[in-house]
Amino acid sequence: MSVLVTGAYGDVGSHVVAGLLSAGVPVRGTSRTPRTGESPDGVEMVRLDLDEPETWPAALDGVKKVFLYAHADRVADFAGAARAAGVEHIVLLSSAAVVDPATRHSRSAVMHSAVEEALRESGIAWTFLRPTTFATKQLHLAPAIRSGEVLRIPFLQAPTASIHERDIADAAVCALTGAGHEGKGYWLTGPQALTQQEHIEVIAAVTGRPIEVVDLAPEDAEPKLPEFFIRIMTELMNNPCVVTPAVEEITGVPARSFRQWAEDHIKDFS
Repeated sequence: MSVLVTGAYGDVGSHVVAGLLSAGVPVRGTSRTPRTGESPDGVEMVRLDLDEPETWPAALDGVKKVFLYAHADRVADFAGAARAAGVEHIVLLSSAAVVDPATRHSRSAVMHSAVEEALRESGIAWTFLRPTTFATKQLHLAPAIRSGEVLRIPFLQAPTASIHERDIADAAVCALTGAGHEGKGYWLTGPQALTQQEHIEVIAAVTGRPIEVVDLAPEDAEPKLPEFFIRIMTELMNNPCVVTPAVEEITGVPARSFRQWAEDHIKDFS
């Protein structure tokens, strides 16, 4: 069985590649711009651009399973090409926006729903991984934290059960190598709901550096926040934050805590 991993340099894709290699599964990685000398041993890297059908045949040749990043344009055509090439199963990195009531009508939900529907109609077995907010979202604060700036953040009390990128990758590897995941969608979350302030407090505890935070009114944010974003965040604050056991159900191991993520990324904040 050979597995094609799209976005093999990405936060999730790189860990999917590593997990498959550890399981002894042949891997072909893809990128729009493969980089010479930056691939793990045993990984064939090829160019794949979902906007360029001429790049598909070489990437799909001999592949039985695909880990696919959501891409609304041409997904139906790509799925057709994959089926013609003999692909039997596609594991899609979708989004919890599709199933979360607060975000179900967002642009993200519409895009991911369209990709999911195209794969349902493709005739290929599918599995949808629907992660909530990536813990890596906190990395946008890293430059300010390193320089000791005061953080001015709107919706500081908004809760999320942010998820470690390695948990998403572990779930993908299990879905690609195990049985019984076809035709299923998994809402993946971290093990605990934390407010944005609590996320920052964890980072401060791990780095051993105090971080001053100010709860900024949404209307005072610069650049100006879009109305749809304010609406979604307000709804998220007014609804319970969903925490699911899906990571442990798929992998047999509890989801990593946000503290574990912060420890894994301590160099980014120090």
